[in-house]
Amino acid sequence: MKRYKLSESGERGWFIGAFDRAIWRTDKYEVSYQFNPCGDTSPRHLHKVAREISLITQGHVVANGEHFRTGDMFEIMPGEELFCEYLEDTYTVCVKEPSILGDKYYT
Repeated sequence: MKRYKLSESGERGWFIGAFDRAIWRTDKYEVSYQFNPCGDTSPRHLHKVAREISLITQGHVVANGEHFRTGDMFEIMPGEELFCEYLEDTYTVCVKEPSILGDKYYT
């Protein structure tokens, strides 16, 4: 068994994917466990190839104007913009498929 720390893996909690610091390197998908503090926002962006699904494990976020709380999930398809506002300290598990470096476009 090998032991890892999330803080030692990829940027912002991305620990699986095609990243230099990923614990498990693959181009098939990406996985992250992220924390966003209350009041934080994410820059408006889209992916041209990857689809993304987010599970709110704790907290409250407004994504594209819709409210999501603990246990809720949302999926963003290629070409669809995403903008998030965190109304509480929020923990999220996010999966993107496939893992393509550079497939994030700020709008």
